[in-house]
Amino acid sequence: MQPPDIAQEVLSYGEGVFSIAPAQGNKPISFFSVPRLEAKAYPVHFPTGKNTLDEARRIALSQSMYFNVRLFSVDTRFAKDQSYLFFAQFVTETHIAKNSMSIQTRKGKTTTKDGKNISSKMIQDKEELEKLIQNKDATRFMQPLRGTPAYWEKGLRDLHAMVRQLGKPTFFCTFSAAEMRWPEVIEAIKAQHGEQVNFCELDWNTKCDILRSNPVTVMRMFEKRVDALFRDLILSPAQPIGPVDDYFYRVEFQARGSPHIHAVIWISGAPEMEDPSCCDEVVNFIDRYISCQLPDETTDPELHKIVTEVQMHSKKHSKSCKKGNVQCRFGFPKLPMDCTRITIPQLDFDLENEDNEEEKQGKEKQGQKKSKKIKSRIISNQQREAKRKLKPVRDLLMDEKSSLMDLSELLQACMMTKDECNGHVDALTSGMVVMMKRDPKDSWVNGYNPDLLRAWNANMDIQYMLDEYSCIEYMMSYIAKPEHEMAEFLKSVVEDLKTSNVNQQDEMKKIMQAYSKQREVSAQESVARTCSLPLKKSSRSVIFIQTDEDCVKMSLPMSKLMNMSPDEENVWMAGLPEKYLNRPLTLEFEHICLAEFVSEYRVLYGKQVEGPNAIPLLNDAGYIQKRTMGIPAVIRFTRFSEKKTPEKFYRRLLKLYFPHRRDEDLKNEEHTTYEAFYNNGVRDGWQVKHFVEFNRNRYEGEGKKIDKVMEELRKQGPVHNAWNTFAPEVELDCLECLAERPPVEQNEEQDPIPDYQIDLNSGAMPAFEVPKLSPDLIRQMYRSLNETQASIFYTIRDWCLQRVWGDNPEPFFYFLKGGAGCGKSHVIKYVYQEATKLLRQLPRFRDIGDMSQPTVLLTAFTGTAAYNILGKTLHSILKLPKSLKPPYKGLGNSLDELRAVLSNVEILIIDEISMISKELFAYVHWRFQQIKGNTRPFGGISVLAVGDFYQLPPLGGAKSLCVTEDGVLDIWNENFQMVSLTEIMRQRDDRAFAELLNRIRVKGKADLLSEDDKTLLIQTVTDPKDCPMDVLHIFATNKQVDTHNAAVVASLGTVIVDIPAEDYKRETKTGNMIKHGWCVKGKNRDLPDNIQAGLGIRVMIIRNLDVEDGLVNGTFGNIADIVTSTKNGAVTLIGLKLDNPTAGRTKKMRGKPDDFVYIERFEEQTSIKGVVQHQFPIKLAFGCTAHKVQGMTIKSAAVSLKRIFEPGMAYVALSRTTSLEGLKIIDFDEKKKLRG
Repeated sequence: MQPPDIAQEVLSYGEGVFSIAPAQGNKPISFFSVPRLEAKAYPVHFPTGKNTLDEARRIALSQSMYFNVRLFSVDTRFAKDQSYLFFAQFVTETHIAKNSMSIQTRKGKTTTKDGKNISSKMIQDKEELEKLIQNKDATRFMQPLRGTPAYWEKGLRDLHAMVRQLGKPTFFCTFSAAEMRWPEVIEAIKAQHGEQVNFCELDWNTKCDILRSNPVTVMRMFEKRVDALFRDLILSPAQPIGPVDDYFYRVEFQARGSPHIHAVIWISGAPEMEDPSCCDEVVNFIDRYISCQLPDETTDPELHKIVTEVQMHSKKHSKSCKKGNVQCRFGFPKLPMDCTRITIPQLDFDLENEDNEEEKQGKEKQGQKKSKKIKSRIISNQQREAKRKLKPVRDLLMDEKSSLMDLSELLQACMMTKDECNGHVDALTSGMVVMMKRDPKDSWVNGYNPDLLRAWNANMDIQYMLDEYSCIEYMMSYIAKPEHEMAEFLKSVVEDLKTSNVNQQDEMKKIMQAYSKQREVSAQESVARTCSLPLKKSSRSVIFIQTDEDCVKMSLPMSKLMNMSPDEENVWMAGLPEKYLNRPLTLEFEHICLAEFVSEYRVLYGKQVEGPNAIPLLNDAGYIQKRTMGIPAVIRFTRFSEKKTPEKFYRRLLKLYFPHRRDEDLKNEEHTTYEAFYNNGVRDGWQVKHFVEFNRNRYEGEGKKIDKVMEELRKQGPVHNAWNTFAPEVELDCLECLAERPPVEQNEEQDPIPDYQIDLNSGAMPAFEVPKLSPDLIRQMYRSLNETQASIFYTIRDWCLQRVWGDNPEPFFYFLKGGAGCGKSHVIKYVYQEATKLLRQLPRFRDIGDMSQPTVLLTAFTGTAAYNILGKTLHSILKLPKSLKPPYKGLGNSLDELRAVLSNVEILIIDEISMISKELFAYVHWRFQQIKGNTRPFGGISVLAVGDFYQLPPLGGAKSLCVTEDGVLDIWNENFQMVSLTEIMRQRDDRAFAELLNRIRVKGKADLLSEDDKTLLIQTVTDPKDCPMDVLHIFATNKQVDTHNAAVVASLGTVIVDIPAEDYKRETKTGNMIKHGWCVKGKNRDLPDNIQAGLGIRVMIIRNLDVEDGLVNGTFGNIADIVTSTKNGAVTLIGLKLDNPTAGRTKKMRGKPDDFVYIERFEEQTSIKGVVQHQFPIKLAFGCTAHKVQGMTIKSAAVSLKRIFEPGMAYVALSRTTSLEGLKIIDFDEKKKLRG
């Protein structure tokens, strides 16, 4: 039996001794040394605690092999767990880094600084070894870690070596991933669960859930698709881009998300642009394999559909397209051409003649500097003039209404000939550029290969490389772009470590620790790194060869050193040069140079030496074998300057390209330097130089060109903008994900525009969510629901539970209506709290672990209504256009952004539904269809609409949703089910007022008020003179409002400051904003032309500045401060003291009262094209119209019932106050029938 006091029982057995430091005296163990760490971290995956990574096995498994088995297993529990995936990556990379650190500490030079040879004894002495290690590259140990800057730096060097040996590549290609278009990926994931799906019937959200559920399969399928693309198509006998000799590609994860492939491809026999006479041959070659034309929809509907969906640049241009004064940094729309042509500017040839004249005068240096300035000035003027001439062409191409389908029509409309157009195009470029054949309708199409695009079925780019400059430009941007920030970070870490007294081992540990904390890796990239999926691949191996006498070597393992004599100096492992010197004494190997030996043969290790083709080397130096693939390897080596280090330069040439069996053969007594032996030496009757240059041309034929171009580009720095040309759509995707915005340059010569920067206590606005309520308060609120409120609440709750349980219930469409005091707002609050809590339990949230994305969306039409429920306006959250007239305007480049935010929305709640027009409601319906990728109503989500159609109808004379109209899309009456709230839920004192309002709400125009109702209203009638000025006056018309506001301002006696609107226009030449000559007069809904400001003046904000911060259209306050410019006295800021003390938290100013909120001028387009107006978004608000106060709740108001002209107007005006006591009626006519 259990003892009465368990603690006392345990204490008695322990004899009253507490062990407060059980680990005292023990050594701390490594994190990875914890026994069965994996099972302890993931007990669900290891219910028995066995078969973990550290378990002893008959055949030992490396970390990489073990995790490959786990993640590739038919049991998908490991592949589906992203936390386990990142754990696997961390363990694998830590193990690789540890091994690499160990190897790095074995590397060093063969002699000490004073010239002594290093012996076995010196290496075994740890203190002595620390002195010997000279590490110039602290991050070199990270090369084996896939995806690190050191890893990609090696990849870049390998690519440089390929170009040096193979020459300039022919094509640069990019292939993007599009799993949402590839049925086989989703079908494979579902097949792992024994399920079959119809890909075409799945909506966008469901596809996302499936792909997110198994990143391992998604990444493996992408890798298989890339393999098939190259193996079965690009390298196939079909030769879709010509006979391929070689290729190199890398995988890049844009913005740490979806993968892309960047490849360079060498085509056999491809023509090269050596001089202008080669133009026709190059153009014919380009036209054979690259197209920029939109396929005919009738003859090839499949390819037309693919090009339209994935190869078209957005005509609306996203924010990422704009850079400075350039509307599209990627050059869209492209200028149409009747044939493909290569621009060849003549300016360079003219200037060369000018340089020659300067040289003839003996002023070479001054002439060159002068020539550069002249060239730069002429090019700039020509480009500016060419842009101006071509602007009408671009304007027509960007005009969506233009129906020009032919180039001749386009040029005729712009009054330009074809030759003139070509001349302007040539003037735009300072070098050779390929201008692809395009019709006007093709101006937005990216270049593609029809066969590759049809097979890949996702965005691709293909470009012909004109010269070595563009080739190296790509390669330098290739490595600088994706890992530039991480490389800079590690560089700063290394610099910091130089000042600290740490050894090399500890230095590498600190670098690895810093890298582990800083890196950002997506799930798919983690799969590739953990499972050793290829991040780069080439048709040839690249082998590095050491040629320096004092090169770095690797010492023998410590186990061998310990068995050697302490004075033994042969302590270094044999490298490729040593194996070359020990090649067989046969005719085949006699006249072979080191470069050919390394390129044609590979070194064998382990059991490979037992193969039939193994060739033994002399002096037991190992075994080699002829490369069986038939493709020689590319060699890479350290390059030395012929001018700065001539001996190292010529030793490198002789070592690589001159056959020898001893290092002493590279010079002799007659020629004691490497340079002399290279230039004057003779072997077997042949000049040494002849031997060297013959072999050198085989392995670095393009070396001199490449070195020259690389030197030019190094001076310019990393070429990040090269990607705008090489892969515009991929770069656009990256820019949008990173939300990069170029800084705006300040220009002192512009007209003074107010400085809008506010010095705030906190510039960041926290994410605004509906406050979470305590469980006790929630239960108390639930018990307060009446029968009708509870019915709608529990119906929605049951629907949420079915969604969580996987029953997939049909979406609901409820309209919750009711008059004043019926508790509509309380139902919204309760439904939001409960539905959000339940829907957070959906499987997708367990997978991604991100709870910031909403499942229930709170919205309203106006900012005031949205803020009242702590939601957002429909226009802001759905990026709705200002004009809702058809045709429907899609999201374009914003689609991915909205999907990322709203992909998990299950329920849409819309408050004040009476304010929403049919056009707006249809737009909401279409938006969610596009976001969700689902054609069902509202994209398959549920909708709860709340409001009262007895209030004012939508603005602009639009009909309410409940009114049926012929020829108008009617989503409302076909889908929504009405639930009426009739029971008044307010307190007893306000019940009579609420019942009165509800009778006015449903009253017809001909109906008379009852005597009791009339008596109740008469109690509130007040003479206008007796109404306090600070009470809001509500009128029917704007004219009444203006009269009242003017009268109140005149009676105050306050000093008035007139603030006129300021209009600006962008100057076409400089792009600067200059003042427009006159102020454009606005309409009623525009910003005011002039504001009468003064301390204490009552105003209202008339734009939604920040809905989450309460600065919405309809927020009231008093002017408390006016800030003017010290330069010209113009008003720059207005400080408001708002009625709502919680609003405007982001607009406070240091040194000012905490309840002051400062606003700046707002910018809006005017009726004149190109002219924008700057004005404060406020207006006088001692009075306002009934339309303006719909959706507000205030304590007191004075309502004028004069000139009521619309149904619902009186009801809206009278129902704004919370009680009868706060209502004051003016202009009440007992004889006139009150219109509800």
